[in-house]
Amino acid sequence: MTEEEKNVIVPIVNVNHNEDDTGLVIKVDLAGASKESVDLDMGEKGFCVKAEGDDFRYENCYMLAHDVKAEESEAKFTSGLLVIKAPFKEVRRGHKVSIQ
Repeated sequence: MTEEEKNVIVPIVNVNHNEDDTGLVIKVDLAGASKESVDLDMGEKGFCVKAEGDDFRYENCYMLAHDVKAEESEAKFTSGLLVIKAPFKEVRRGHKVSIQ
């Protein structure tokens, strides 16, 4: 099956702050794709990911709420899950709003 014939799937993504609030932990569900097919392009403001399975391909780009240090980001692929750890470019603290 050629790449043009493969169905394109938008991967499910979950983005959270890490435990010490110094960066993001990004989880990308790429079930059925091989590690060798994963292509991750990380930027300060977002990332693009592509991966392929036998008869489909994952492909999409995402914007992030906080700028990150792309060059210091790390990624690991295990059992169909791509986990990206991206440190914040600068640690920001917002104004806490009291909830009534």
